[in-house]
Amino acid sequence: MTESLAKTAGPRASLAIFGGTFDPIHHGHLRTAIEIKEALGVDELALLPSHRPPLRGEPGADSLQRLAMVSAAVAQEPGLVVDGRELLRETPSYTVDTLRELRAERGSNISITVTMGSDAFNKLHRWRDWQALFSLANVLVLHRADYPLGMDVQVAEFVAGRRLGSASALTARSAGGFYDLGLIQLPISATDIRRRLASGRSIRYLVPDVVADYIAEHGLYTQ
Repeated sequence: MTESLAKTAGPRASLAIFGGTFDPIHHGHLRTAIEIKEALGVDELALLPSHRPPLRGEPGADSLQRLAMVSAAVAQEPGLVVDGRELLRETPSYTVDTLRELRAERGSNISITVTMGSDAFNKLHRWRDWQALFSLANVLVLHRADYPLGMDVQVAEFVAGRRLGSASALTARSAGGFYDLGLIQLPISATDIRRRLASGRSIRYLVPDVVADYIAEHGLYTQ
């Protein structure tokens, strides 16, 4: 089920990871993915649908349905790929486990950057082995207007000496860097999309047409 990420030789190869439930994926997610890729200057950005997020409720669509929608949404976008590895796990999706797998596959030279929203980063101290994330990858935090950055004191102390001068500086190192970035984020919500579908309203222009077609074909989010 996993679309494998092609290995890139050389120390300057770079990969960014953009995870989420994508329930469903929408234009806000896709615009953010493109802006992350451009801000970092990475060779590849992998969207990583999570199976059972430990700190969130159960998704509305099942794992394979969400994977199919994400794959369809990025199929024509160069540099965006899909990694479905977390959907193969029967246990909750822990980012540190995914990064360990990627390091084992890709080696120590490649620059790997994991991205997360300010809402997730504010809870980083509750993540499994959160300090280990920085030995495996760089961390890029995206500001969300509805969740001001308010990191835990322990996290703030930990990242203080790791902050770099720009997002693109993250790709110069394989791991250990930190940067927080404001992006243009479209005010589209997956929760709102599910509510619209449940009440029979249109979601046109909120999601790619291929995603809207898939949702209609499979009767998703109608209850």
